[in-house]
Amino acid sequence: MITLNNKNNNRQLSLRGRLSILLIVMLLPFFCFSIYQAVMISNRLENEAQQESLRVAKNIAISLDEYITSTGEVLIPIANNESARNRDYPKIKELLERILLKYPYYNSLSFVDANGIRRVMAERRDMNGGEPLGHDDNSVRGLPFFKRGMEASGISVGDFRFCGVTKMPIVHITYPVFDPSEERVGLVAAAFDLTKLQDKLMGPEIPDYITICVIDNNGIVVARDREPKKFIGKDISKERVFKNMFGLKQGIDKVRSPDGVERAFGFERASRVPWYVRAGVDTEYIKGQAGTEFIHQFLVFVPFLLLSVLGWFWVGKSVDRVHATTGQLSLTDPLTGLWNLRKLHQDLDYEFSRAKRYNNKLSFAMIDIDFFKDYNDQNGHQAGDEALRLVSELIRKSVRDADIAYRYGGEEMCVLLSTTDKEGAAYLAERIRRGIEAFSFAGGESQPNGKLTVSIGVATYPDDSSFRDGLVNSADVALYRAKSLGRNRVEVCGKTIPAHGPHDSFAVKVPGMHP
Repeated sequence: MITLNNKNNNRQLSLRGRLSILLIVMLLPFFCFSIYQAVMISNRLENEAQQESLRVAKNIAISLDEYITSTGEVLIPIANNESARNRDYPKIKELLERILLKYPYYNSLSFVDANGIRRVMAERRDMNGGEPLGHDDNSVRGLPFFKRGMEASGISVGDFRFCGVTKMPIVHITYPVFDPSEERVGLVAAAFDLTKLQDKLMGPEIPDYITICVIDNNGIVVARDREPKKFIGKDISKERVFKNMFGLKQGIDKVRSPDGVERAFGFERASRVPWYVRAGVDTEYIKGQAGTEFIHQFLVFVPFLLLSVLGWFWVGKSVDRVHATTGQLSLTDPLTGLWNLRKLHQDLDYEFSRAKRYNNKLSFAMIDIDFFKDYNDQNGHQAGDEALRLVSELIRKSVRDADIAYRYGGEEMCVLLSTTDKEGAAYLAERIRRGIEAFSFAGGESQPNGKLTVSIGVATYPDDSSFRDGLVNSADVALYRAKSLGRNRVEVCGKTIPAHGPHDSFAVKVPGMHP
């Protein structure tokens, strides 16, 4: 009986073991995939958090540069004012007080002589009592901003410090002053109120889960959106959070912050001020988001695994094709095949931002077909459409790969020329004009010029305008001048290229067409 029971128990255990092994074998791939999926979700969300943080850090760094640039635009006219150059202190006082009222970002504006003595100072007044907020001792000779400003040839930024009287965080931005004999006699300084920068960091456009910190080149916290009173002015030069980014332009990392929280960071160094911007997302927040996403995928994905994979491949490819096609069509002019006005606006925003950031030239050429209404009236709209298509093709063949051609509207086309100065743009515009002039269009002999021609206006950033719309308007004005001077010519802001001067013969071949 004992032997029989042992045999039955062994058989039962063996069956249970086999079923358990089979169950494990069946579930193991799923569990392995689930673990892999959880890791992938976590890594992806961490990378997305870093990229979003880097984007935020870049935008804030650009804002910092804009603040510095705008401050320079305030200080330069003061430094060049006759009162400052002649050290007429009463008039300087009036000038500084008048200007200070317009700019809430500054605690004070001051004139400091070459010996480091603050000769004149306009201070922000207390909103309640109407009294000056107060300032440090008149001698600033030992402060870094004075030493740095007296050596600089242009805008200079001092170190972070707390105002000795108000205890408010400030940084001094300076510009040198020269007397009429061009001898350096001092500098003008703006005490930038960093609490205003603090308000910028806490703006509604910044997601709540991102922490922002601005750190100067010495490792001092200049601004922070969370617990600012605790961290502003703190030296973190020995912390990894500073060491990891010191000397770099930008990057991403994952490191523990001085508050003890590990975050996935993106950082960017401002170009006009020696400050770093760090933006980061708490890794615990990322894990929570990853867990939530994994649970959702687990609940939905498992029952429809095979169907979802097959459907995703089939539908995904179709959607991608449709999306790519519709996206292309929405930005393309159907008649000429050139990019349309909507695409021009997108590209102008991008190219202007890049030109400003890297201090590059950017040129814009506006092209108009001469007497096109007459051509349409004499040859018909079908011939006019064909002429538009051929002109567009000639423009496309004349420009470089890096240049972008658009149909602006009607008989107007335009070309955006990145990293191109005025001379290069003028050369390319003349190349376009000659190519179209050399081409034989059906019915072109009926034109007033005896052929179909174009007039072109060219403008260049920043020579002719510092703004996007201003650049387009400048090119349009140049185009109007070209038409008023007889058409079939290129007009560049500031110089003229003759319409029929001596030049080599030039023609652009269009496939399937015979000039």
